[in-house]
Amino acid sequence: MLSLIQNEWMKWWTMKKSKIVLALYVLIAVGVVIVAKMNDADLTRSDYYMLMTIILFNLLGIITIVFTAETVGNEVRYDTMKHLLMSPYSRMTIYFSKLLFSILIMLGQFIFIVIITYAASFAFSEAGDGIQWRDTVFSLVTPVFTIFMTLFFSLVFRSVGMIIGFTVLAQFFTSIAGTVLLAFKPEIAKWIVLMHLDWSMYFKGALTYGTAEPMGTTLTFSVLFVLAHILVLFGGSILIFQKKSYL
Repeated sequence: MLSLIQNEWMKWWTMKKSKIVLALYVLIAVGVVIVAKMNDADLTRSDYYMLMTIILFNLLGIITIVFTAETVGNEVRYDTMKHLLMSPYSRMTIYFSKLLFSILIMLGQFIFIVIITYAASFAFSEAGDGIQWRDTVFSLVTPVFTIFMTLFFSLVFRSVGMIIGFTVLAQFFTSIAGTVLLAFKPEIAKWIVLMHLDWSMYFKGALTYGTAEPMGTTLTFSVLFVLAHILVLFGGSILIFQKKSYL
């Protein structure tokens, strides 16, 4: 499996877009510092860090969809999947290598974002509340869930564009539906998994604190609900990949 992951890494790193994405994170982080300083914005380190992580983690979510979709989609697009399936590796090994690679690439970008944002935050004063590392860790839940969802769609559809489109639309419309239901029918909103990806809503000091109160849910419920959906997506992906023909 390690050789498959190394092969995925070489393919990813040789793409221009991988370097463009990393440069984009830096450009946005530094750009906001420059704009804030030029306009004498009253930002503290905590304010800047919170603002930038919200922006960059949302961007990471979109980029994660694209990169994950391409791990399987490009194999089909360039007709290399059938050659991969004829290799000595089992389908389970191939699937897990792509899953692990997608998670590792996302984690690498996540850590990169945290490092550059934390480093850039020193451009501002220490005043105000401290940086909430707990909320940073909880931010990992969304991209991890996104990877499982995207991999599922990548095994259902052959086109990379359709994989990305379906994943984005599924998240977008489900998020809108969840927000509307939260205002009018919170007892129904609690059954929408996207409403449970932000676990910081159960802790005081978080921007989303109190969101779970109308739904009447707990952190344990949210964790188990998200894990249940991940297991369903995971099981569905394996089943489809084992049965699907790419010849």
